[in-house]
Amino acid sequence: MKNFTASPKEHIFFSSMAVIIVALIIIGFANTYLPKITTDSHQVPGIIHLHALVFALWLAFFLFQVTLISRNKVDLHTRLGKWGVVFSLLMLAVGCAAAIAAAKAGHKGIPGVEFPDEKGFLLLNFSSIIVFILLTMLGWLNRNNPTAHKRFMLMATAGGLTPPGLARLPFIAGSTQAIAIAALVLILAGPVYDVVRYRKIHWAYLVSILIIPFSLPPVVLALSGTDIWKSIADMLTS
Repeated sequence: MKNFTASPKEHIFFSSMAVIIVALIIIGFANTYLPKITTDSHQVPGIIHLHALVFALWLAFFLFQVTLISRNKVDLHTRLGKWGVVFSLLMLAVGCAAAIAAAKAGHKGIPGVEFPDEKGFLLLNFSSIIVFILLTMLGWLNRNNPTAHKRFMLMATAGGLTPPGLARLPFIAGSTQAIAIAALVLILAGPVYDVVRYRKIHWAYLVSILIIPFSLPPVVLALSGTDIWKSIADMLTS
């Protein structure tokens, strides 16, 4: 079995995955967000606009960081990384605030990913951003271990941010199965690449795979029915 390396082929894989993921997220959210701001923007809460701006900036930052590595500008990538951590905490605050606003408005989900009540959708949004933050923090803690760092950052975006965007894609929106398959393909792309190239899976992927399920709708649905979550949701939305 080969050892994990930062080879040109790996750069191509991770750069390609970053572009694909960012493109899918943008297309998905544009499909639902743009019609709102062009037809009834005054009915969209300000926190939703802020959420869109902050998350769009993160996607641009993510692509820029990947580009720096592909161009071998590691020092600049490292210096900017600490600001990425601060940025991710801003995303946590804005993401949670937007999720609470959506719950207060009575949103139960989107076609294909709907919950019995708004509390379930609130937990799904919370879970997604928390999974993203946890994996991003693991990426930061492993910043001196390039093979682990880039895998955690890929899984943070693929597992935490991509599923909500996939659920809004015009060609699979409304189909629970299609959304699930697309999410799993992106989440497992990295581990599959490792198996094909190295005949083993990097430990960072194994850790990520233990965390990501907490943001998947079936797991969230089960957790949202617990009394403790219902109490928390009531407190947050009251």
